Amino acid sequence: MLNTTKPVAKKLPGLIDSKHLLTMLFGPDTVCTLRKVALAPADCVIVASYHDNNGALQRLVTCDLAFVNSAGAALSAIPPAAANNATKAKRIADNVLDNLSEVMNIAVNMLIESFGARLELASVSRIAEVTPAVLAALSADQRVKIDVTIPRYDMGRLDLISVT
Repeated sequence: MLNTTKPVAKKLPGLIDSKHLLTMLFGPDTVCTLRKVALAPADCVIVASYHDNNGALQRLVTCDLAFVNSAGAALSAIPPAAANNATKAKRIADNVLDNLSEVMNIAVNMLIESFGARLELASVSRIAEVTPAVLAALSADQRVKIDVTIPRYDMGRLDLISVT
């Protein structure tokens, strides 16, 4: 007998799962809301890429400058004014980027639950440093678009993207 069942599509985490992770990291007053418009390539400053066990690119998380500075600073209690001023000046401090890498490493747990198989953080890169494969994958349609407001920090945006 011919098996005609379609493979199960591996979905992205939704708002509830994303909010659970972000409030766990940044406190219960963190506000997460869905938005309709994807993060524009010009606004994407950091891309985290996640590979499966075979090394195939499966998921991306893209972040705008405000999310990078707010999340990276809030993780280690860098004062909000310093993070917000860095965003206005269009800068990312090295320690803030290191902290954001930790956030993206923790986010793999949320991605694994919805993906249904093992994923690992492959890289956290500035947009100018991503590989051609990652750059091409940024145009994928399947995505969850989230605005994140960490109390006292600037509101930032991130997109969760399914490459497959």
